[in-house]
Formats: sequence, C-alpha cells, structure tokens
Amino acid sequence: MLAQRFLSFFLALLTLVAVAAATASPFLCTGGSIYFTANTADSLLYHNPDLLHDLYVFKCVTTVVFTADSGGDAANHTTVLEHERGLEEAYKFMNDASYRLAKTTRDNSDSEQSAHPESGKEELVRTETMIKVGKHNITASSLGGMPNAQILYLRLPASTQTGQGYEAFGNETLKRLYKKQIPHITTTDGTAMYTLDDMKDVISTILRDRKANTLRVLNHLASLLADDDDDVEVEHPDRIVSAKLVVDVVKEEQIKGSIQAYASDFMRKLDANLNTADFNDKAATYFEYAKRAPDRCQSLKECADRLKDAQAASHPYDEQDYISRFLKREYYAS
Repeated sequence: MLAQRFLSFFLALLTLVAVAAATASPFLCTGGSIYFTANTADSLLYHNPDLLHDLYVFKCVTTVVFTADSGGDAANHTTVLEHERGLEEAYKFMNDASYRLAKTTRDNSDSEQSAHPESGKEELVRTETMIKVGKHNITASSLGGMPNAQILYLRLPASTQTGQGYEAFGNETLKRLYKKQIPHITTTDGTAMYTLDDMKDVISTILRDRKANTLRVLNHLASLLADDDDDVEVEHPDRIVSAKLVVDVVKEEQIKGSIQAYASDFMRKLDANLNTADFNDKAATYFEYAKRAPDRCQSLKECADRLKDAQAASHPYDEQDYISRFLKREYYAS
C-alpha cells in the first residue's frame, strides 16, 4: 500500500514537472521592450540611443532580427554568423557601459567606478540555442551576464535596396511574401520555411509570450513600391515589411503594447539631433559591431570619407555609405 502511494506521488510529481517544462517560456524576462529589426545592425543604427537607454536601466530587451547578412551568397553562412557575433558584442559593450554608468551614479563617483574592477569583471559568454516559438524552432542567443537581453535570429534572405531578391535564395524576399507573390520564404541556412501565416504566428507568439510594454519597430508607415525596379524605396523594403508585419499582427489580434516606429534610411535627409553623449555612445557601440563586419566603415573618419567619396561619384544610394549620418540621428516615424 505504501509503495503504491509512493508510486502515485512520484508519477504525479513527474506530471507536474513535465507540465512546467512544457509551459516554460523561452524568453528570459517580461516587460521592457522588443526591438523588431530587418537587418543585423538595424537596432544599432536606427533604434539607438533608445536601446542603450533601455539597457542602462536594466529593462528587459529582446531583439528580433528578420534577415541574415549573407550578401546574397548561399555559401556565405560564416559571414552571417560574424555579423551576429558583432551584434552580440555591441550588446556586451552597451551592457558594460550601463554597468559603469549605474555604478557611478550609485556611488556618486566617477573615478575608480568607471569600469569593472579586473577582479570582479565577468566575461560575456554567448550561448546559442534553439527555442520553441509556437510550432517553430528559432535560433536565440542568450548573453551570459545579461539576464535581461536576448536576440532572436530568423535568418531570412534579405533583399536589395530596390526590393529585388537574390538568385541564390530563389529571389525570395519579405516584400514578395507580404504581397503574396510567393507562397513561402526559406531561411538562408535551409533549416526552416515560412508562409505568411507562419510569419504572423511567430510574431504573435513572441508578442503574447514576451509581454513587452513597448514594441519598437521600423517605419511601418512607409509605402512599398508596386514592383521591384530601379527606383529606391524611401525606406529599405525589408525594414518596411518587418514593421508592417508586427503592426498588422498587433491590430488583427488586439495585442497590448505601445508601438514606437523609427525612421531608418530616410533619416539621412534629416538634421542631426543627438547630443554629444548619445552620439559618442552610439558611435562607439556601432564600431564594436563593425569589428566583425570588415565591409563596414571602422571609424568616424572612414565613415565620413566613404560618404564623401560616394557623393562625389554620384553613386546610387547604399546605406553603408551613410553610416556617419545615421550615427548622429534618431527619429520617430509618425
């Protein structure tokens, strides 16, 4: 009798553990902000310094990156990973800065507390895992030492500035998926395939399970050109669609959360508006990322020279030529 009762208790305990495991959220925290971005560096260029300010007060921060920086080369997965590592190292840099600023404020001192003491400094360790988001497996990076930060990578093929896809990925793009010109889109590593409904399901699950207070997207108000041609979109089509998808899901499913939209490519035409401290922090953070992306400018001077050369040669618009302008600006889209 005692053995039977013990067995019943043990089986009940196993059931509770199994239920808890099955319902455990893949997200590290709730509240705070979700940053929805098209390309790997978008949160550093267009959402910053708001991103740094969120990390400074240790808000829960989740960044969702829709596309992979493959340069249109199916064999270029190493480059994709390098860009992702660069983003994670930029987050580490912001986290270290947040630690220093918070500790300086707490101690009312700007001397010895301006950096981690060497004896107590924790190295940020990257841990890539697959998390279950609804019925889909998504690559996620949890950053050791940052329990409030997580990055999700969908690794979808990017498009050109004019919205054209790459032959290596069957010319599939977010824009074509959104406009229902293709039935599905496949990740650059070939591990997953999404229909438009699948994409909305992923976004919906993230929004509902993550329970963020603020949903930070790019410019969903911008219009998409009717066709993929030589005309340049006001904003990159990947950025427009990534934002429109999120806003559509929020409206369709009446999900709670404040939406904040940001200008991206168009911002280059607006006046510089960051104060010196924010500009310095934003630039330093971006260059931490750029160390892993040798095709990007690596210093303020190099970025300025690249823009000058592009303008002198009347090159077609390329966002990488305008990094020096993006670093001096942050604008909300309205």
